[in-house]
Amino acid sequence: MGKAEQVRAKFVIRGTVQGVGFRYYVLQKAQESRLKGYTQNLPNGEVEVMVEGEKIYIEDMERALHHGPSKAKVKEVVTTWGTAQGRFRTFEIKR
Repeated sequence: MGKAEQVRAKFVIRGTVQGVGFRYYVLQKAQESRLKGYTQNLPNGEVEVMVEGEKIYIEDMERALHHGPSKAKVKEVVTTWGTAQGRFRTFEIKR
């Protein structure tokens, strides 16, 4: 059996997503699925998530981002798909 397709996705999450544990929620979901990349707060109040890994797990992440942690109010998730570049070794929260 061959290796599963590795892809990259960038998500920008809009709504009440900063200061509600959103980045830690993303970190937990990424670690559960062995995704690599990062999440960070953006100056405009959005949260950015960049992940690489198996497409099926990134699609699971996308679904989870639409909900977020209990205090989040997600209005929109903008997704951009790309080719995995293998630059990430772990998943981290950028400050």
